[in-house]
Amino acid sequence: MNKALTVCTLEEYKVMNTITKKLTKDLRREWSWYLFILIPVFGVIIFNFYPLAKTLLMSFQNNRGTFIGTVNYEILFKDDFFALSTKNTVYMGILGILLNLPLAFIMAVMLNRVKIGQSFFKVMFLLPLIMSMVSVAYIFKFIFNPEPGGIMNYFLGLFGIPVQRWLTSPDQARESVVLMHLWRGLGYNVILFFAGLQSVPTEYYEAASIDGANEAHKIWHITLPCMKNTLTFVYITTSINMLKRFTDVYAVGRELGDPGGSLMTIILYIYRKSFSTTFSKDLGVGSAASIVLFLIILCLTAINFFLTERSDTGIPRKSFFAKWRRR
Repeated sequence: MNKALTVCTLEEYKVMNTITKKLTKDLRREWSWYLFILIPVFGVIIFNFYPLAKTLLMSFQNNRGTFIGTVNYEILFKDDFFALSTKNTVYMGILGILLNLPLAFIMAVMLNRVKIGQSFFKVMFLLPLIMSMVSVAYIFKFIFNPEPGGIMNYFLGLFGIPVQRWLTSPDQARESVVLMHLWRGLGYNVILFFAGLQSVPTEYYEAASIDGANEAHKIWHITLPCMKNTLTFVYITTSINMLKRFTDVYAVGRELGDPGGSLMTIILYIYRKSFSTTFSKDLGVGSAASIVLFLIILCLTAINFFLTERSDTGIPRKSFFAKWRRR
């Protein structure tokens, strides 16, 4: 028995030795590729994971670096200003998504059917992205001038609509900022949708036309299912960008989120608590707000993937709760 055990051990040693030599040979031959991989890995660790870990640690500390437990989170959730910033962020985010995605998709469909000058229109859609958001904000301050002689008020006055206060009104400032952001960012989603439309086989539309399908049926039964991945990507990225709204509201309302705090968003709240030169800073509360926003975005992204993910057969996967009930 000892002899058999020794033979088995020797055989295992030979196999392991062969595998080790092969791995070493492969590593020596392809070490440069692993070196290239290490560069972005270190970048992610240094610029993503480390700041996140540091922010998480600071959310449990005061300004002196003393550990105080969950006090910062208790202060955060009792702060009416944080509740207001969350409400404004969610409201402007939902409104922006409801306006951006349908308009971008409709324009992409129209652009896809243009036969002459298609490249020209793609460039025109992308032109607003060249401008910084601060420049766009100053332009729209001029367009949305609350005086009767303002460009938008003058145009509406031609139809008998009374003067609007736009960015100076707490009741209209959020909608005005959403329109401003829509003008600048719509073209990006148009180009993404356009790229998705290019991947839909034309044979599907030809077969549907032979069967007598109209344009609405083609879009609903062919275009949208074939563009599922593009729609998911655009929806998730747009949702995240809406939750991280900062530059446009800061350019219009500054740190106070004026008028009347109607433009105070979560990112602006974090900036005010962490980097403000006007108000007292509290890095612990600002870090706690950052972690809350991170969790909101993480949960939103997970829910989006959960609702849109399907198997390769196109059949929706069974939910976790359905599996749990069967058990």
